[in-house]
Amino acid sequence: MSEIFGAPGRVAALVVLALLMVLRAIDPAFVQSLALRGFDREQQIAPRSYQPLPVRIVAIDEKSLAKYGQWPWPRTLVASLVRQIAAGRPRVLGVDIIFAESDRLSPGALIDARPDLPPALTHELSMLPSNEVALAAAFGEVPTVLGVGSSDQPEPAAAGGPSRVTIIRQIGGDPRPFLIAYPYFLRSIPELTGAARGQGSVLDSPDADGITRRLPLFVVAQGQLAPALTIEMLRVGAGVGTLGITTAADGVQGGSVDGVFIPTDEHARVYPYFTPSYEGRYISAADLLDKTYNPAGLQGGIILIGVTGLGLIDERQTPLGLMAGAEVHAQLFECILTGSLLHRPAKLYRLELAMVVAAGLITIFALPYKRPRIAIGSFAILLLILFGAAFGSFLVLHVLVDAVYPGLASVATFGVMLGASLRSAEAERRRLAAELEHEREMEARLEGELNAARSIQMGLLPHRFPGPPENRDVDLYALIEPARMVGGDLYDFLLLDSSRLFFAIADVSGKGVPAALFMAMTKEVLRDAVARHEEALDKVFAEANAKISAASGDMAIEGGDMMFVTVFAGILNLATGMIAYVNAGHDEPFVIRAGAEAKELGGEGGPPIGTVDDFPYAVAHAQLARGDSLLLYTDGVTEAEDRNDCFYTGARLAQLLNSAPNGGAKALVEYVREDVSRFAADAVQADDITLLAVRWTSAAPG
Repeated sequence: MSEIFGAPGRVAALVVLALLMVLRAIDPAFVQSLALRGFDREQQIAPRSYQPLPVRIVAIDEKSLAKYGQWPWPRTLVASLVRQIAAGRPRVLGVDIIFAESDRLSPGALIDARPDLPPALTHELSMLPSNEVALAAAFGEVPTVLGVGSSDQPEPAAAGGPSRVTIIRQIGGDPRPFLIAYPYFLRSIPELTGAARGQGSVLDSPDADGITRRLPLFVVAQGQLAPALTIEMLRVGAGVGTLGITTAADGVQGGSVDGVFIPTDEHARVYPYFTPSYEGRYISAADLLDKTYNPAGLQGGIILIGVTGLGLIDERQTPLGLMAGAEVHAQLFECILTGSLLHRPAKLYRLELAMVVAAGLITIFALPYKRPRIAIGSFAILLLILFGAAFGSFLVLHVLVDAVYPGLASVATFGVMLGASLRSAEAERRRLAAELEHEREMEARLEGELNAARSIQMGLLPHRFPGPPENRDVDLYALIEPARMVGGDLYDFLLLDSSRLFFAIADVSGKGVPAALFMAMTKEVLRDAVARHEEALDKVFAEANAKISAASGDMAIEGGDMMFVTVFAGILNLATGMIAYVNAGHDEPFVIRAGAEAKELGGEGGPPIGTVDDFPYAVAHAQLARGDSLLLYTDGVTEAEDRNDCFYTGARLAQLLNSAPNGGAKALVEYVREDVSRFAADAVQADDITLLAVRWTSAAPG
C-alpha cells in the first residue's frame, strides 16, 4: 500500500479526482458550458460543407424594404409575395413571421383609425374585404406552415377560431415533463391559421451564454404540444397527417415523420451541424415581387419566408456567428435531409464519466514525475488522445463527446501531482534561496537595462518614413508595440534606388530578450542579403534562411530554444506599381483599394525561415493600382484578446479594412491600431503588435 500511495501527491490527487467526479455527476451549468464551448470549437474547426439543396429563404431584406416600404408591410403585399412563391409550386412554405394582430392598413382598420373620413369613402371602404382575406387566400394556394411563438399572456378568445391542429402520436411515456415549456403560445390571427396546413414553433433554445446550439423539435405550453416549424414543414411537405414523439424513462428519444426517426436529446432538442452563412440560400422578396426572379426555380423546394432587414432581423448567435432565424431553420432542414445532424445520446454520460476516471488514474499512476519533462510530454500526449478521439467522433460519427471536462480533470490531477513532486525537491530549492535573493537585488538594475535595451532595439528600426511631400510616389508608415519591454517583431524598409522600395515585416518565435536579439540579427541579415541580391528575393530568402538556421542551431547547442522567423518582404517598383514579394509563413497582407473589398495578397509562399534548410522560396508578383494600399501585420493584431479571452480575428480586420478611410499610410495604421485597442480594452497585451502600411501614390503619368 505504501508503494501505491507513497508517491508525492497521490492521495491528494485521488481526493481531487473524486471531488471532480462528484462535480461531473451533479453537472452544474458551468460544467455543461465547458462541453458546449468545446462542441462549438469543433464546428468552427470543421464546419459542415454546404451542399446545394432545394431549401431556400425568401428574405424581406434591406433591398425589399427600400423598394416596398418599411416593415410591417400591408398583408396584401405579403399576399402578392406568397402568390409569387406559390406560382413556383414549392413542396411546402414555412413562414417565420407571426401575424398576431390584424393589419392596421385593412379597410376596416382605416375606418376605425380615421372617423373623420367622408361618409362616401367610409362606405366604399366598408365594402372591401380585410387584408387578411387576401393573405389567407394566398396561403391557400401553397402548402403553408405558420410560425408559432411564445407569450406571457393567454391567447385571446378570438384565437380559438378554425385552424388545423397537428396530431402528435406519443410513443412511450408522457413527453411533457421533459419538454421546454413556455407560459403561452403566440399564434397568427385565426383568419390566417385557418388557411394554413399547419403551425410550428419558431422558438429556439439558446444556452446560458446566448448561443443557439440546439433547437427543440417539440415544445409545450399549458399542456399543449407543438412541433417545431421544421418538423411540421416536413410533415406537410410529405403529405402525412401525424407526427410522432418517442419518450423513455430518462427523457425524449426523438421525433418521427413519415417513417423517418429524428433522434434528440432528453429535452427533444436536436443539434444542427452548421455551415457558414451562404448567400445562395437567399432570394430577395423584392426580386420575386418585381418578377426579376423566375418562380420556377422554387419548384419542389422547401421555402422559408423571413424578415432579415437591418434592425428587424431575428438574429441568432450560433457556433459560427450570427445568423438569421430563418437560416437556422434552413440549416436544420439541410442537416435532416443530408443525415448530418449532430448527436449526443444519453449513454454518453457514463462514457464521459469513465473518461474522467481513466484519464485521472493514468495521470496519477502512470506518469514519471521524477522526470518532469517526460511527464509533461506524456501528459500532452494523453490530452492529444482525449481531444483527438472526441474530434474524430465528431467528424466521422457526428457524435458529440465531451473531452473538455476529462481534459480539465486530468490537468487538475496533473497539477497536484506535479506540484507535490516539485515540493519534494525542497532541499534543492533551499540551495537556490540565496540566488533568489540575489536576483531580487538585481531586479532594479535589470529593469533599467531592459529599458535601455528597448531604446536600443527601437533605435535599430527606421523612423524616417518615405512619403509626401518629399516622395510623391509612395507613402509608408509603420508602428510597433512590444508586449514586453523588448519584443520579437520587426519592420524594415529601404529605398534601393529612386524607383525601388524594399519593405518587410517579421515575427520571431518566442518572447522577451532572446526574441529581441534574434530580431536584431534578422534585420541585419535581411538588409545585408537585400543589399547583395536586390530584386532576386529568392536568393535573399535563401541566404537569410541559411544564416538564421545556423544561428538557431548554435543557440540550441548552447542550451537555448530553436527559433525561427515568419517574414513577408517585397520590393515595390515606384514607377509601375508592380510588387515582387515572398511570404515565409507570415500572415497574408491585405490590399485595400477604393470602392472594393479588402482582399488578402495571395501567393505560394513557404515555411518560416530557419525551419527548413535549402527551401526554394518562390517569388510572387502583384500589380497595384494608383492609390492602392498594402497593410502588413503580425499575429499580435489578429490574436489580440479582450477581457473575455476572445480573439480579434482576421475576419474582423478584413471587415474593418472595408471601411478604412481613404487617406495616407499613417491614417490607415492608426485606424487599425485604434480598433484593436478598443477591442482589447483593459486586457493585458499578450503579443507584440506591428503594423506597416505602404500606399502607392505614383506621380508618374499613366
